[in-house]
Amino acid sequence: MQMAWFMTMVIFTVAFFLIFLTAYFFRPKKDDRIIPVNPERELMDPEELSLPHRVEPNWPATIETSSGKTAEVSIASITHGSGFIASTMKLPIGEKFQLTIHLPDRPPLQVRAEVTWSNLHLPIEKVVKQGLGIRFIGAGEDAICLINDTLTQHAMAIKAEESIPS
Repeated sequence: MQMAWFMTMVIFTVAFFLIFLTAYFFRPKKDDRIIPVNPERELMDPEELSLPHRVEPNWPATIETSSGKTAEVSIASITHGSGFIASTMKLPIGEKFQLTIHLPDRPPLQVRAEVTWSNLHLPIEKVVKQGLGIRFIGAGEDAICLINDTLTQHAMAIKAEESIPS
């Protein structure tokens, strides 16, 4: 009986040290970057990775909630998958709505969006620009192309400004 107990303890001790050593020596390092594999990343041109993350187009837009409320707003800044809407319309975090973006020289663009944060609860003197942070949840191919085109044009304008000698 003592031999069985002794062998069980030896096996558990060896197993513990093997698991500990494996976890210690094969853990991710701080410099390791985990980039999820998705179709958009596989199709992305490596030169596009240096694009600015945010541009400020100030496009006029209309919000329409599921309850039927509408408001005229302005898209103050936009990224590949999110944006900031300058507005005083209070929507709860997680609220989904239809966003119609009125673009110059193009037909209006309709996308679904969701409120991710809001600064409308803060005192007005503590806020530079009141509005809502959103993420696009139903952006079609037209919207993605438009956003990417806008970011590309903005990056080219910045490069052109930097190349002009002062």
